[in-house]
Amino acid sequence: MRTSIGFALAVLSALAIAQKPNPDQLKLQRAEKAYSVTKLAWGKDKANKTKRKAYINATVSLGTIVMNSPILAPRAKYPRALSLYREALKLDPANKEAKANKAMIEDIYRSMGRPIPK
Repeated sequence: MRTSIGFALAVLSALAIAQKPNPDQLKLQRAEKAYSVTKLAWGKDKANKTKRKAYINATVSLGTIVMNSPILAPRAKYPRALSLYREALKLDPANKEAKANKAMIEDIYRSMGRPIPK
């Protein structure tokens, strides 16, 4: 799964270089950047509750942006969003947005008779 995520990000990066980014690409890029920055900041100072909360919020926000992105294919966006929601829920099991969206994605997979991505 990490390979497909890396590939998707590489494709997005190549597209951004080849053409002027559209608003959806910019939104995704900004969310990816916020996620990376907050994850790194919290990783360096795990006792800091403010950094932890910022990381959780950026993770959930990125998950929602990925899930709703019109520029990503469903086979790429739903597993990635699910992974991000799970990541956030490990730190904040009561996060309503992450819980609801995780359940929605899992229900979609179940309704299609497909296995839920790990």
